[in-house]
Amino acid sequence: MTNIVFQKSSGIFIIIVAIGFTLSQIGITKFFNYPEILRQPAQNVLRAYYDKKGKIKPCWVIFSLSSLMLTAISGIFYRLLNTNNTPYLIIGTFFGTAASIFYVIGLMRWVFLADTISSKYMTVNASEKEKGNLIIIFEAFHVYCGNSIGETMGFLCMGLWIIMVGFAITATTILPWEIGLLYIACGFGIGIAPMEWTGFKAANKINKISMKILMACLLITGAFLITKPLSF
Repeated sequence: MTNIVFQKSSGIFIIIVAIGFTLSQIGITKFFNYPEILRQPAQNVLRAYYDKKGKIKPCWVIFSLSSLMLTAISGIFYRLLNTNNTPYLIIGTFFGTAASIFYVIGLMRWVFLADTISSKYMTVNASEKEKGNLIIIFEAFHVYCGNSIGETMGFLCMGLWIIMVGFAITATTILPWEIGLLYIACGFGIGIAPMEWTGFKAANKINKISMKILMACLLITGAFLITKPLSF
């Protein structure tokens, strides 16, 4: 594959992933009241999922697939930005791949687990004991896969990756250095998300804003790769 083909195809791919992230998050926010729904009792979450799973489940699938594609994007950034001035980028690529895996583990609980448990929970013949057991199972996965892996390890690794990508951009001439500064700011904003569990409630809002800005940065990066001839 020639550099120009790699550059333009990478730009298209990055834009598609950014759009997938954005549309899926808009969908689960509109139909599922995400992320506020996560602060409600488990029975309310299961009912909400069951009532609108025809609209919610496709959004979670797209969100999960977009997260998986972060592995490819971390490889693209490594190919574009790896120079003698950016020896740390290989570490950033590792964190980007790890973030992708952690996100998928956290998000896939909504695709299959929440679907199955909500259907059984809403069954007319389900006893109170059965419903109680289902809630315990859901909450266990919710805390471990969601809070611990997805919203803690995923955000930490993604924050570190994006920060390193930002520094790599500022250290090369591949992309405008101003974009690199935006990536660095987004990385810090995403990485502080776990501080919400320590009582810093603004961390969640900062994270959400940073993710939206990051999607805009990815769209700009993709457009830049498609339209501008680069030397790498």
